[in-house]
Amino acid sequence: MVTDTISYDAKKMRELLLLVAERSVDDPNFGKTKLNKILYYIDFEAYGRFGRAVTGAEYQRRPYGPVPREITEARQELVLHGDARVETTNRFGYPQGRLIAQRPAHTSVFSAEELELVGDVIAGLWHMTGAAVSEKSHREPGWKIAEDGGTIPYGTVFLDSRRLTDDDIRRGQELHRLYGSSCQSHDLDQAVSSSRPGA
Repeated sequence: MVTDTISYDAKKMRELLLLVAERSVDDPNFGKTKLNKILYYIDFEAYGRFGRAVTGAEYQRRPYGPVPREITEARQELVLHGDARVETTNRFGYPQGRLIAQRPAHTSVFSAEELELVGDVIAGLWHMTGAAVSEKSHREPGWKIAEDGGTIPYGTVFLDSRRLTDDDIRRGQELHRLYGSSCQSHDLDQAVSSSRPGA
């Protein structure tokens, strides 16, 4: 069952940042770009599976893929309190900003199913570079539908990118203009259905 509203949980965002950083410490490809995509897939997959996002962050379409609008503030707060630090390394000739956890995440803020999902997403993206996971995110219907800098509706997790047509994209953009980030999956499902021939 999909919830009617999505609310941002700043504490869960901070703890999720630490948890992902902890679990990605041995991933040589883990940097800012990959972190943003891991968060996106965790929140959107949770919304698709459980009817609620883990953090409720608002994701915007950026050139390298979805980025949570709240990440800068959450990261700065972790660094300010000594819970994390950002380390810049060189990866393939480019600077890579890695979030390094300075304390264990408080996993009690997550349900067992959320913790399992975090592990699944990290494992599924482990072999991918930041560029590869960015390219993967560009194939997601939500990223295709949103305008540059615009919000990606959580309900787009229910769209199938393999069957997405130009009419689907136009209808999704229309729904986003009408409803913004409050657009729910049933609106998108109805829009996709009504835009298909014979519907």
